[in-house]
Amino acid sequence: MMRFFPLFLLSCWIISGADLQNRYKDPVTGYEIVNLTSFSLPAGNLYNHFSNFTADNKYVIFAGVAKGNRYLYRYEVATGKTVQLTEESAMIAGNACPDPHNPRRIYVTRGPEILALDVETREITKVGTVPGEIKGELFQPTVNRDGLWITTGKQINDHTWEIGMIQAKTGEYRRVIQQGFRIGHILHSPVDPVIFYVWETGGFAPQRSWLVNDDGTGNRPFYAPTDHRKWITPLKEWVTHEVWVHGTGDMTMINDKQGLMLVKKDGTAKMVREGIYWHGAASADGKYIALDDFDGRIWIAETATGNVHLLATGTRETVPLHGHLSFDRGGKYIQFQNGRTHETVSLIDLSQVKGFFREAKSGN
Repeated sequence: MMRFFPLFLLSCWIISGADLQNRYKDPVTGYEIVNLTSFSLPAGNLYNHFSNFTADNKYVIFAGVAKGNRYLYRYEVATGKTVQLTEESAMIAGNACPDPHNPRRIYVTRGPEILALDVETREITKVGTVPGEIKGELFQPTVNRDGLWITTGKQINDHTWEIGMIQAKTGEYRRVIQQGFRIGHILHSPVDPVIFYVWETGGFAPQRSWLVNDDGTGNRPFYAPTDHRKWITPLKEWVTHEVWVHGTGDMTMINDKQGLMLVKKDGTAKMVREGIYWHGAASADGKYIALDDFDGRIWIAETATGNVHLLATGTRETVPLHGHLSFDRGGKYIQFQNGRTHETVSLIDLSQVKGFFREAKSGN
């Protein structure tokens, strides 16, 4: 990789945990919630396609707003210290992706470029450039199962969208597939040479969920609804907010107005929990799923039994944020966007929730 931005040009913005961090006890559940930032630094998390934690669970990566722009920050879980990682507004903070194979590396986009950011030194290196026409921004990067390729996507024109991969060491670009519809939610499987993507319409899609092998072969529907009376309405295909389970290659999906589903590699699905939920993301082992709902409540569900437990309330009380939850790599924390008093990112330490785990395992 070719270095293009000298480290000495980046000033070090270290923000004390005391200035930014505040804790409160949820008025309903009694669990302690840690806000990573205060009113002085509005913050949002990365999309919950993957864990927002670095591979060693040392830091939570988030996008904070300073001087009207979003920049990347790291929050150290053990100390509560926050450090600003980027100072260039052209680097799209919300498009960052922690490398699950390297605890110090974060991938982020800048124009047609994929960049690697060292989370400790803040050194930035250029990985490669996506060639050809790009309308708008590159899609959020996603890393393949062995960490050798970074998958992204682009809109070429009003009628063409593309998924492609950049080799992490050489910068080589390889086109995977082009489609004549808007592609979204590109996610490389954590266990197989397969890429998930959706036909993104904001409304009805004849077939929303797709898989394609990362060599460009085998493009096919992933979860194909069979009962159109139940799964599809004239306005929208209700299966959405898909996230890979890191350790198994299954996916969690929200069946809007129906419940939370777990979808196997072959496309077969089971309803984990009926109810009106909004976003879901599983722990790495797939045993538990973090959920939110439209009323701003945060839940944890056990996959095997469907048992749920309430963790937090009122997270949309002041700012109507999407929860976009994810677990840390070890299943100890859940992070989510919190609008209870201001736009921030929050953590729940699950060691507080001992009773639920005992009950979930017993099936009560």
